[in-house]
Amino acid sequence: MEEKIAVAAAGNSPEALFSRHFATATHFLIYDTVRGVLEAVENKALELPVGRGVAAAKMLIEKGVKAVVAELIGPRPFEMLREAGVKVYPGPQIKVQEILEAIRANRVSPPLEAPTEVCHAGKHGGCSE
Repeated sequence: MEEKIAVAAAGNSPEALFSRHFATATHFLIYDTVRGVLEAVENKALELPVGRGVAAAKMLIEKGVKAVVAELIGPRPFEMLREAGVKVYPGPQIKVQEILEAIRANRVSPPLEAPTEVCHAGKHGGCSE
């Protein structure tokens, strides 16, 4: 596997949840497989009104990352990473069967009390707020 691997995360520690969205991950946890060192890097691109994915890709390329783990990534950051020789791997996949087993074993998390995403004007439509 590659030397430095960045994982999109919703926090700055290994206990953080995996962030499915590359551009809106709050952090990238960069694991150096050679040295065995984990570095948490804040995704400053979140502050940008547009171009978050491109800015995040640029930052990771500058950090010498050779692989990224993220499920949802736009075409521009994907091409930037690929052109820089950075491989993009999908995030963990879970089967419905595994969810059903968790339900049967009563191992599901408590119900949500609030939305899990912020409103944005991406390709899915604008916000009505």
